[in-house]
Amino acid sequence: MELSDIQHIDPGKITDFEPDIFITTLGFESRCTSIARQFESINCRKIAFSRTDHPKEFAFHENRSYYVKQGFEVIPVETKVPDFGKVFSNPPKDTVNILFDCTSMSPRWYYEFFRWFSENQDDYTSANLRIVYTMACYESLDSIRKVKRIREFLKTEYRTGLKKKKALILGMGHEQKIGETIHKLVKPDLLYLYYADPPVDKQFVEKLFVNNHSLINETPIRNLVAYPIRNGQSIFQSLVDTILPLRNDYSIILIPHGPKIFSVAAMLVHLEYPDVRISYPVFNKPPAVDRHPCGEPVVLDVHFDGEE
Repeated sequence: MELSDIQHIDPGKITDFEPDIFITTLGFESRCTSIARQFESINCRKIAFSRTDHPKEFAFHENRSYYVKQGFEVIPVETKVPDFGKVFSNPPKDTVNILFDCTSMSPRWYYEFFRWFSENQDDYTSANLRIVYTMACYESLDSIRKVKRIREFLKTEYRTGLKKKKALILGMGHEQKIGETIHKLVKPDLLYLYYADPPVDKQFVEKLFVNNHSLINETPIRNLVAYPIRNGQSIFQSLVDTILPLRNDYSIILIPHGPKIFSVAAMLVHLEYPDVRISYPVFNKPPAVDRHPCGEPVVLDVHFDGEE
């Protein structure tokens, strides 16, 4: 199927959707069950994937008890990604509606979820995916994380035989020195900095500018791109508008550091433009942190239709 449409949905209309399947993750954060609690009255198949190597602290056992009580199938994931093909095989109808909560998911999981639909031609003629994400409250960071290296997201990235200049599109977080280190490691010929404004909390953007001031000062103002944190459609379109004029002359690296909704939009961009390489900074293993829900969720409708 082909990605045919992306629409921002007002969070007040989050429940105006009748899913056939609800997919979420069993994690340890307190915000893990926030979306499920808004959909307690739905009657559909409910699945909570759970990493077998996941820390089982903070709210993990409370979350598990809640999911079991609400009739979720808690499915352990012993491989790198869930077996989405097994979940979606033998469809009861041509069009499927899926509520997909990516709050506690890794980028690889939600990328593979999107990719399954983009490559599937046999099971469905169309798919309506409501992507939902619970924002976390701002937390001041006491320790400084150090970037060990930059890792390509996929091992089988698109390659061109032409040697091109390098353009880096970097999503910025509020941590100190990370943006500068990524820039030094990649050594791009052209740099775009993306940041959330308005963010969840104004402290985030204030700290972001303080901790990235050197890199920001070196970047032309036209290459500083603010995006609304709660509008995934706007983020996707902004990335596309930046990428299209660059593709002929530059090899584009997109590093979606920062808020998860920016990463979700980046994965959808990569599906549409596989020559745009996705990479991530690799850190020393950080300590587990219990993140609490903040405000209304982000809601994004993504549609896939069969190829004609």
